[in-house]
Formats: sequence, structure tokens, C-alpha cells
Amino acid sequence: MGVRHEWFQTDQAVTVTIFAKGLTEDRLEVKIGRQNLAVQVQVDENTDYTMDMILAHPVQEQSSSYKILKTKVEIQLKKATAVRWETLERKEEAGSANQRNYPTSNRRNPVDWDKVEAEVVKEDAEDKKEGDQAMNELFQKIYADGNDDTRRAMIKSFQESGGTVLSTNWDDIGKKQTEVKPPDGMEYKKWNE
Repeated sequence: MGVRHEWFQTDQAVTVTIFAKGLTEDRLEVKIGRQNLAVQVQVDENTDYTMDMILAHPVQEQSSSYKILKTKVEIQLKKATAVRWETLERKEEAGSANQRNYPTSNRRNPVDWDKVEAEVVKEDAEDKKEGDQAMNELFQKIYADGNDDTRRAMIKSFQESGGTVLSTNWDDIGKKQTEVKPPDGMEYKKWNE
């Protein structure tokens, strides 16, 4: 037994008709939601017909109903607003929800800015940092990945030594004042001396 469906509308309602002969209440399940319709028909012992869709517009689920006739099931969906439906099922928007659309004056070859952004991020990640920049990134990574004691030791040692010592060992740094250790060949002076 073949099952198919059609639909039509008036100003107040949309009617979905499912053509299937000899249906009974126990072989049919209809669920009407604010903006969805789910129908399951047991055609025979081995075959089910399922229709599950998001409707193009909202409906009044309490005022909607269905009735079983000899050759079909009619589902009456009361429209929430009196608008003309172009389709029964909601269409996906042009471009998915994750895709961003950017204005462009280049109609023939529009630029995919998401792709450009991904390439820049990839290049930045592959870029080898050198000198002070590499060292700062290393210290930032150690600080970010460290536990509370590591962070506390880094802050205390750096502040107490005037920026000349950076330690991650809280057991050592937490017990005493951190001494100033200037680089070889240099001497430490306070700013007011």
C-alpha cells in the first residue's frame, strides 16, 4: 500500500492530507507542535511511513486537529498568523547559521573572509618567534599552564628581585626574600640613587 501526502491552505489553516487506505487509530500517531509536525503510520506489519518536519510558520497546536477517513488522514493546522505559506516545510536560509555573510563590491569573485582569517591564524601559529618575543611567550605559557603555587612563585620572585629573577619553585621562593641578581657584568642600582 503506497502512502503519500499533499497540502493546501486557506487564510486560517493549512491542511495536510496523508493518503493511506484502511487506517485505524491504533496504526496512526500524530504529534502537532507549535512549529513541527510528526506523523507515523503503520502501513503493514513490516512497513512504517514517517513524516517529521519543521513547519514553515507557527501554528496554534491546541486548535489543530486530525481526522481519519476511509482513504486518508486529514490534519488541520490552524495558522498562528494569517500569512500565505510558500512551502509546508521551513527552508534552510541561504548560508547556514554558522556561515557569516560579508558585504562585498566584488560580485564575480567574492572573498571568503572566514577562509582568510583561518589562513592568518594558521600562519601565526607556524611563525617561529625569536628573541624577547619568544621568551615572553614561553613565560606566558608557563604562567598559564602552571598551578597556583607556580604562579605565586613567579610573581613574588619577579617583584622582589626587581625583574632579575623568575622562579617557579614556591617551596624555595615562599620561605625568604628574593635577592636581586643582575646579569653578569652589570650592577643593580635603585632608581633614586
